[in-house]
Amino acid sequence: MGDRRLVDAAVQRVDVGPLVAMLRLRAPGETSYLILAAGRRGGVGLLASRPWKGAGLPGGSSLDGEKLRVRARIEGARVEALGARWILLRKGEARFALEAGAGEGARVTLRELPAGEPLADDARAGDVEDVEDVEDVGAVGAVGDDGDDGARWAEGERIARALGEDALATRRLELGRAMAKARARIDRRVEAVRADLGRIDEADELAARATAFVAEASRAPRGATRLTVTDWSTGAPQPLALELDPARPAREQIDAMFKRSRRLKLGAVIARRRLDEASQAAARLDAVGARLGAASSLAEVEALAGEARAAAPRDFALAARSAGGPGKAATGGAKAAPSRPFRLYRDAAGERILVGRGAAHNDALTFHHARPHDLWLHAKGRTGAHVLVPLEKGHTCPADRLVDAAHLAAHFSEAREEAIVEVQHTERRYLRKPRGSAPGLVVVDREKVLVLRVERERLARLLAAEEP
Repeated sequence: MGDRRLVDAAVQRVDVGPLVAMLRLRAPGETSYLILAAGRRGGVGLLASRPWKGAGLPGGSSLDGEKLRVRARIEGARVEALGARWILLRKGEARFALEAGAGEGARVTLRELPAGEPLADDARAGDVEDVEDVEDVGAVGAVGDDGDDGARWAEGERIARALGEDALATRRLELGRAMAKARARIDRRVEAVRADLGRIDEADELAARATAFVAEASRAPRGATRLTVTDWSTGAPQPLALELDPARPAREQIDAMFKRSRRLKLGAVIARRRLDEASQAAARLDAVGARLGAASSLAEVEALAGEARAAAPRDFALAARSAGGPGKAATGGAKAAPSRPFRLYRDAAGERILVGRGAAHNDALTFHHARPHDLWLHAKGRTGAHVLVPLEKGHTCPADRLVDAAHLAAHFSEAREEAIVEVQHTERRYLRKPRGSAPGLVVVDREKVLVLRVERERLARLLAAEEP
């Protein structure tokens, strides 16, 4: 602020979480931000602008009911005094202390002070020599100076930088662990597929063995328990025997051997495709992992997380970065508010695409959030998420947004690993929910079907654009 004096500045806005509080202050002619952070590298400082715009607070919490109560109590208050780890506020006759602990697992807390009571923790914090002096604080500066708050601005920059570094390191570690788990899952699947391929090698041998007994099976009497033939394929006579189930005709059992051989050969084609897909997913995941160490911002890490999801959608799992993080809100009591029933993505034009989080949430999205003219999509004939494209009444969905939404419908379904997926779409008005039907089940009265050829780069871009 112009004269660097904060006393009596008005609190216009509060953003608070378990580890960080951000207060927007207004004095005549100028706005600034007061940041308070818990933990070893925390403290109280000033900032000229709000960092982390649109991303919430590092270690903060989502806007739940408890946060709303905190905001209601101290928005409109005025700053009375500052310490190294506390902010004293007055609102009418009420006085509040917003404090940040310094130890391991410390949190930001808010408490109301009874009338006339000084800030009880001042002496322990070492901020002032006499706790009674808190009542008479005038111009407030950095601890240890005479009102020049230049150190307060430097402290604000330090705190913001430390919080950003901590959030980046934590998210990078989370992503690294998630990628390692995904890689381990892929490796286990590769081993299982290779074992399947080893058994598939029996297919030709089984077919050859069945061929040797075809003629003998046609002559075998009902109830036969054994077939015996002579094999001349090596140039010398070799007796071959086949045990039979006397309850079944011999020829039926020979035909069953041929069918099993054909199934094994068909399985070989599928197994080799699965092996190739797993190897490609592992390579793509390794390529993403190789770039993780160089990521220097949360935005870069989140983009890499989106690429990892697209590279190995079956195996990679990482919770979306919430503005919340661990811990309780500032007053330490309330549970988080229920999450919305959908994930939110943006297409290339920045328009919203909503994806249901599960069967029950699909119903909530489709029948409580959607409007009759919104576009609904689903992977045809597959279990999966309901996808919704909000549209203005009388407008049609642009082709690019339709393809983006279809990619999300395919990804969040049983068909997520397939290269070509049929996606049905219709206006919400043409859906019905039969009475007593299972969660997520709907009847489509009219539909169009899009045959989607999955584009991995497009999918990665969409997944990276998920909003918390």
